[in-house]
Amino acid sequence: PRQRHTANARERDRTNSVNTAFTALRTLIPTEPADRKLSKIETLRLASSYISHLGNVLLLGEGSGVQPCRGTAAAAAGFYPGAEAASPGARDGEGAQLPRQICTFCLSNQRKMVRGVFW
Repeated sequence: PRQRHTANARERDRTNSVNTAFTALRTLIPTEPADRKLSKIETLRLASSYISHLGNVLLLGEGSGVQPCRGTAAAAAGFYPGAEAASPGARDGEGAQLPRQICTFCLSNQRKMVRGVFW
């Protein structure tokens, strides 16, 4: 009984530590709306995407006027999720093109800029 009690206490501490870490990570990821509660898997996926986005911003420079997730060398190199070839024949090199995608964070910035201009 005493060992079980100790093991349960360790597991509670571990779970609390993991939950605290996820809460801290959620505060670092920009979301819309800002108070949106993310699940753990959403938090991990968005964190990964945000890291890729920030990497692309570093490669292009913040004031470049180009959206970091569109047509960058980083996207072509696979640093941006979703940069796989768009056509079925692309695997053997025929007609390979990158999809024209925009990441969540660029889209959010784009919306903020549009609101600022029109409202």
